[in-house]
Amino acid sequence: MMTVKKSFVIVVCVLVHYLAYGQLDNNVFSNRSTIDSTKAKELSLRFHTLGFFKNNEYSNRIADGFTLFGYQLNPYLTYQASPSVRIDAGVYLQKDFGVGDFTEIAPYFRLKFTRGDFNIIFGNLEGNLNHGLIEPIYDFERVLNDRLENGIQGVWSNEEVFLDFWVNWERQIFKGDPFQEEISGGLSFNYALGISPNSDVLIPMQLFLYHQGGQIDTNPNPVTTLMNAAFGLGFETRRHDSFLSSIRSENYLVIYDDQSTELQQAYVDGYGIYLNLILKARNNLSLGFSYWNGDEFISPKGGQLFSSVSTSINSPGVLEEERELMIFRVFHDWEISKEFTFTTRVEPYYDFRNSQLELSHAFYLNFRPDFFLWKNKR
Repeated sequence: MMTVKKSFVIVVCVLVHYLAYGQLDNNVFSNRSTIDSTKAKELSLRFHTLGFFKNNEYSNRIADGFTLFGYQLNPYLTYQASPSVRIDAGVYLQKDFGVGDFTEIAPYFRLKFTRGDFNIIFGNLEGNLNHGLIEPIYDFERVLNDRLENGIQGVWSNEEVFLDFWVNWERQIFKGDPFQEEISGGLSFNYALGISPNSDVLIPMQLFLYHQGGQIDTNPNPVTTLMNAAFGLGFETRRHDSFLSSIRSENYLVIYDDQSTELQQAYVDGYGIYLNLILKARNNLSLGFSYWNGDEFISPKGGQLFSSVSTSINSPGVLEEERELMIFRVFHDWEISKEFTFTTRVEPYYDFRNSQLELSHAFYLNFRPDFFLWKNKR
């Protein structure tokens, strides 16, 4: 039965539906590659760097408290082979402080073809936060500890429509391997229906699938297939005469379903209500709130706080059938220069079920210089 407190929170969130900004602004972490038809036959050097410090001061039984501290380096060459084809090739390195060696060293390769509003990407995807998935389905922290995605992707993008569908091949198997293959992928869609020059009604839909299995491995575990989906409705208005630059709302019904051959999870299915509001000012300051109420919800790649199943090393096997959270957010992007952005974030949250207030805070350094090297003028 719905409590009076829960009813009050939901009513408040619905009332501010038209004064809210739902999807978190993660543009500073974007790694989309653009194709400029005027730069055909050009070769350039790009050097993308992310320094990060994120501290989760958690002591609950669902998600562990820990600190992520380090940097990512991604130098690569870009050659625009034609007005519609771009090739990126380089290396990705991650260094987590307190570890002697690099945590990850991986080749970086992306082939991108564009035709009008449609793009095909092969190799290293425009993945991670670029998909625009909500936090209950895709954890923000994966940009810090699981950044690269490999596979194939299609993106349709213009002022009205954003459509992203992809396959991320996470682990390949060969005959006799003792582990299963792992594949994830999904679809992210948003349609902006213009109702005035500065206002849109937003219709977002999201689907995410995670699969473990294979036919040529020797692993005895059964095939696992988990699905998350989200259906939303929102509103956005862009302002030119006040301190606020944009006002936007997105609110979701989020679904979990276990489609495995043999059920191994604590719950077969579940759902959640995810309501958000963020007011964005012209000085790149954002103040926001997110409300989550989940029932038997699981997400293989989602934020750990939203799950009904513990991922904590100190509380293994703990279940909280219903999770009810209010997350407060204060974000600020400081544009030091065209290539350099310093970001600060403070995100306390309150757990209604356990009467617990906890905090996460972070800062990020994004540095992305580009250097022109050569042009074939023939």
